[in-house]
Amino acid sequence: MTKVPDYLEIFGLKDHPFRLTPDTDYFFPSETHVKTFEIIKYGLLRGEGFISLTGEPGTGKTLLLRLLLNELPKEKEIAIILSPTLSPIDLLRAILEDLEIPFSTVDSKEQLLRRFRDYLINISHEGKTLILVIDEAQNLPSESLEELRLLSNLETEKKKLVQILLVGQPLLEEKLKRPELSQLLQRITINECLSSLSREETLDYILFRWEKAGGSNLEISYTARKLLYQHSKGIPRSINKIMDRAILFAAAKNNNKIDKEIIVDALESLQIYDFYSKYQLFLPFIFSTLLIILGIFWWLR
Repeated sequence: MTKVPDYLEIFGLKDHPFRLTPDTDYFFPSETHVKTFEIIKYGLLRGEGFISLTGEPGTGKTLLLRLLLNELPKEKEIAIILSPTLSPIDLLRAILEDLEIPFSTVDSKEQLLRRFRDYLINISHEGKTLILVIDEAQNLPSESLEELRLLSNLETEKKKLVQILLVGQPLLEEKLKRPELSQLLQRITINECLSSLSREETLDYILFRWEKAGGSNLEISYTARKLLYQHSKGIPRSINKIMDRAILFAAAKNNNKIDKEIIVDALESLQIYDFYSKYQLFLPFIFSTLLIILGIFWWLR
């Protein structure tokens, strides 16, 4: 059996540079990520009641969220709901459970709300505020999103008792535009969307992670970079998947340069490279040639 090469040793790396798990040590300060981070952090520190963060899968929402929560002062209590396909009453139960607030499964919705309100008042007396994070919020039913709006009404004369951060995919933005959620949409004072990396940022991102992991002098050919960007679309998670596989192939070939052939091998092994992709670069030339031939044929008639 062929031994899988240990590319950490071959390339002198101290860590895997293209892991898929979000790691704040590998945060790449792209223009869109830095701007979004600063705006949302400002909103949370200022006490804004409703904030929305959206982005395509793999653009770095979870990583950005971890950075944000790490930067918040101790006066901010945090509750995170990760599985939000919940009815309004189940959402309340999940919030209380995350905050370790005792309740009974037979408690009515009004009783659960009273327990939640009492908790908010108690931490407010201690100078604290709750930040409620709803991850994958696009999956939350409209009735539960409306329940969150009602929860945001809990406030004193001076400040909100709870701040709500909705994190989700672009579908969340579409959902919030529904007529039945118009009041909630009006409450959202900050609505940020993470975009993918540019072609230039994609290369900078790769080199940043490579050097962060202890690597040096990673050479990527122009055609390899072009093909990588074409298939990753500048989405960090996709870049990581392709590059991790490419580095493995490069190690197996004892090649310290990532060329187009290696990227093709990586894409094919990930089953994201097809016939159309293989010949896509030649299509403009083929099309132009056909037009010339047709023109000559028409002229000779």
